[in-house]
Amino acid sequence: MTDISRRLLIQGAAGLAAAATAGPVAAQSARGGSIRSRFALDPNLVYVNAANLCPTFLTAIAAEKAESAALQANPSQEYRRKYNDMVATIHARIGKNINAPAATIALTRNGSEASGNVTRGVTLKAGDEVILGHENHPSNTLWWQRRAKLEGIVIKTAKPADEPKTMQEVLDAYISLAGPRTKVLALSHQTNLGGIIAPVNEIGRFCRSKNIWFHVDAAQTFGWKKIDVAAMACDSLAASTHKWMMGPIGGGVLYVRAERIPELNPLMMSVDYYHSGPRDAVDGQAFEYLGQRPDAMLPGLLAALDERDALGGEDGIEKIARANAEAMRKKLSAKGIKVIGSGDPALWGTVLAADIKGLPDSAKILYGKKLAASITHIGDKTLLRISPHVYNTPDELDQVASLVTMS
Repeated sequence: MTDISRRLLIQGAAGLAAAATAGPVAAQSARGGSIRSRFALDPNLVYVNAANLCPTFLTAIAAEKAESAALQANPSQEYRRKYNDMVATIHARIGKNINAPAATIALTRNGSEASGNVTRGVTLKAGDEVILGHENHPSNTLWWQRRAKLEGIVIKTAKPADEPKTMQEVLDAYISLAGPRTKVLALSHQTNLGGIIAPVNEIGRFCRSKNIWFHVDAAQTFGWKKIDVAAMACDSLAASTHKWMMGPIGGGVLYVRAERIPELNPLMMSVDYYHSGPRDAVDGQAFEYLGQRPDAMLPGLLAALDERDALGGEDGIEKIARANAEAMRKKLSAKGIKVIGSGDPALWGTVLAADIKGLPDSAKILYGKKLAASITHIGDKTLLRISPHVYNTPDELDQVASLVTMS
């Protein structure tokens, strides 16, 4: 971490830790809440679109800016060798957060690239079956579909109810499609449309018992929800640093179970200056032969990890994020606004789909009133996707409920 980012972090870490321990209300007691003040968000903007892109911490911005200037002053290979150590440190820290060995973690340039290693890299032949979720992100759908055309693999699509009442319903929607030809099951941990959380632990155990490759797109959970890849029994997991993790833009994360790494073909193989082991080492670094990357992002990512620790780590962040999502759901319901799902924490998380009259035109009106959310589509419904995070204050959540009512 740079001196400037360390100084900024120390100035606020004690207060953040105390606030996170006290609970969400104390952590964000007013519009200028202690957590929100750690970000560069426009004070006039009510930002509830974490599912698309999160702001990052001021300390991370400062660290990345300082490193970018230093790198431009000295772009030599000798100077850049220090990034090997930074990457190794990030491997270890992220691995600890998701209960995975550091050697199974790779840093990519975004979540789509991380998933691409799996969607293009798993070896399949004509007639092999792949089960997908019907609300998968395009990065976890389009290449499977292209491979169906090019290679003759068979796509089966699981279609849980838009508002399932139990986890068993969602589980059955996936595993009922599995057969002797099923080789891959790929889904979103939390969908970016309706916000359904899949029972990944149960699905993972089923897949492991059938030797089905289980790939989890965790773009909408990684960063706010505690993740344990061992409990998931997943073979691979993809995410990014610029959504709920609140890190710099230009970073992705790929986990591949150690036993599966030799089976997976890397998306690309280029310059290996990040590679600290033997050229042909069979570990997560095989998926980091990426060529040039945004090196200056790395100190920013380390600073963001420090900020997250000051908020109580994965457990502290989940506590605040869930509380904000629950509060948002209640405030919208109190205004007579229908929000998809029951809010059961086993099935629903931080992505809320609200039925607002007049969409999509009213979304433009809302942005004109300094409310940043997003449009989502579920079946034939056009809904407003509202995804608050730890930096949103109670006052902001009240504003959201009022603004969407007036729209």
